[in-house]
Order: sequence, then C-alpha cells, then structure tokens
Amino acid sequence: MFRSRWTIILAALAAVAAGSVSACAAGDADSSDTIKVGFIAPLSSGPRAFQDPALAAEVAEKAVNDQGGINGKKLDVVVYDTKGQPANVIAGARKLVEQDKVVAFIGGNSNDGLAEIGAKAGVVNWFPMGCAAADVDNELSMIAALNCAGAAQGTYLGGLRFRPKKAVYVAFAGNTPYIENAKLGYRNAGVEDVQIVEVPPETTDYAPIIAQVKAAKPDVWGGMIFTPEKLTALLRAAVDQNLRIPLVLSNNVMEDATIQLVSDSGIPNSVALEKGEDPNRFPTWKEYEDQLAKYDPEGRIKTPHDGSVTTDWLAVWTFAQEARKLTDVTADTFREHTRNLRDFRTDVLHDIDFTIADGPVPTAPRQANLWAFPGHIADGRIIVDAPTPFSAFQKTPIG
Repeated sequence: MFRSRWTIILAALAAVAAGSVSACAAGDADSSDTIKVGFIAPLSSGPRAFQDPALAAEVAEKAVNDQGGINGKKLDVVVYDTKGQPANVIAGARKLVEQDKVVAFIGGNSNDGLAEIGAKAGVVNWFPMGCAAADVDNELSMIAALNCAGAAQGTYLGGLRFRPKKAVYVAFAGNTPYIENAKLGYRNAGVEDVQIVEVPPETTDYAPIIAQVKAAKPDVWGGMIFTPEKLTALLRAAVDQNLRIPLVLSNNVMEDATIQLVSDSGIPNSVALEKGEDPNRFPTWKEYEDQLAKYDPEGRIKTPHDGSVTTDWLAVWTFAQEARKLTDVTADTFREHTRNLRDFRTDVLHDIDFTIADGPVPTAPRQANLWAFPGHIADGRIIVDAPTPFSAFQKTPIG
C-alpha cells in the first residue's frame, strides 16, 4: 500500500498555488476499505534529504496491516517527496487532502504552508517532527517530539553529568532554534559560558570545524548537524584530531556508524534519548526492533536511532492505535479525538496532554510535553541510564 509521490515543479509559485503541478503517480480514487494518511518529506534532491523516515513509516504500515489493519481496513501511508523545495509542500498537501482524501498528515512538519492547508481542511498533523512556529503554534499539530527540543535535552543532561564551566555547541549556520535550545539546556544546567561554532550546510571537510572547537578549550562539546552521515563525519574528524573531552549529544541525528565510532573511541559521552532505546524496559521499543528485523531485514534503514526516523515510525504506529478506538475513521472524527487527548500514553514517551496551549519555552510553547531519557554510548550501543524521563525545560533532575 505504500506509495511515493515524486513531484516536479513545472512553474513558478503562483502556478503551484493554482494547482499547476504534476506527479509521477496519480492519486488513487478514495477506497472505502482503505484509510489513508499523508507523509510529506524532503526525500531527495537536497543537502538535508534522506530516505530513512519514509522507510520507517513503511515498516510501521506493513506491521499495522499484518496485524489486521484498522478495524478491518488497510492503512495506506501516501508519501509525497518535496525534493527539498518548499513550494512542493503546498502541492503535496493539496493533493493529499483533495485527491487522496487523507484523514491525517503523519510526521514530517507543519512548515511551508502545510499547516494552513491542514487547518482549512480540518486535517490533523499527528506527531510532526519539525521545529518551526508552524509546528508549535498550529492547534492541529499533535506534537510528541521536536528536533530542536533534543538540543536542549542533550545539553541539559550533559551539563548535569559533566558539570562543565565552558561548552561548545556545533550547529548549522543560522539554525537559530537548535542554537537557542542548546544554550537554554546548558543554562538550565548552570552552564553560562557556551560558544557556538556554526557550520555551513555545504561543508564536507570538518577538520577546520574541530580545530575551532579545540581552540575554544571547552570542558565539553557536541552539537547537531544534518544529515546523520554528516554528524558521523564531524565526529570522525574529532577522533582523528584526538579530541578527548566529553561529548554531549542527543539522538535526534544518529546512525549506527555514529554509535560505533563513539563507542570505539572510548570518549566520555552523554546522550539524551527522545525514546527509551531499551527493549527489555520498553515494550514499544522492542516492537520497533522486532518490526525492523521482520520488515527491513536487509537494513535499508541506516539510522534506526535517529530521532526523526523513530518519531515517524511511532507516528504511524500510534496513529493506528488511536484510530482503532473510532467506529468511523475520518478527518473529522480523528481530529476531534486527538485534539481532546489529555492522557496519551506510550512507554517510550512521557505522558502527553495534547490540549496544552502554551508552555515554558517561548519559541516552542508545547515543549511542556517533551521529555527525554538519560543515556550514553558504550559497547557499541546506546545505553538507557534510567527508565524515568527528564525535562530540560522544566528543570527536572536526571534520575
């Protein structure tokens, strides 16, 4: 059932707004035995594009359907590739709403016009994984995780664990949400001296970046650059230059190669985990690992620990659980169900109140819902240090 839309912009934005966009695959007619959800993501043709989020959504879709679907109906995750072009979001959202008749948007984010189209159609965005105002201000965005939240959780955990006087945070140039959240996390942990090292997105040689980090003489360092392969390359440059000070990360951009590299290096480290990555403690994580083994045995998903990848899997998986509670699953019934959820629960997340309208962080008011688990990397894997999540935003101590 999993289908991908490879869109091509044929005219200027005005033409896009008028619907002058073609897709390689035309939308199927709405089927009464199918429940469709729409996933919009930059899967190709851009420096920040990669396939894993859509592949993880496909894994969850297959598992849902093999387990009976949603009240006897098949789940169809309709993926629309924006090719990294914001204008394509408008085309994709309109097509998903008007032609595919999706009952919800899944994962991705609410930016570049998706929120406006969703609001007009009354379509919820379930578990958006962005960091823009469109995500946090949209009352139809049911937020379980935000990329930039990981920056704060990671620095807060690292600040409490290593008690540094000075820290360096590496981020893409101009990536204000991540930078400000990273500083907030350190500040809430009592670290005021935080130097930011900004990386142009087109960078391929990270040795000069590590040289800047070393020149700052921090007590800890870390950061976030995208895609996961780029973070691995940054850390490899650090190992090559024998940078041995403690490493502070969150797992919102992390692949297996990152974990192995940090483990092999033996560098002291701290990792904030958006979800509990321990199948013995958390049944939902065990379900995720079991599904990867069954539906992705060849290992196409290279970043099973990346926060966006796991969130997109969880978005599809939990959508099915919530939709099964409804007699008739439509955009209207799912919207009314989710916008009144005060006790959404899954063992790999803190309990969520989706009715929260504001919170402790001005740039992301719904971050009151966002928590993380303390962890670190050793022995070639991520280790969950405690089964109780913490919050950088509410200054909840590490358990």
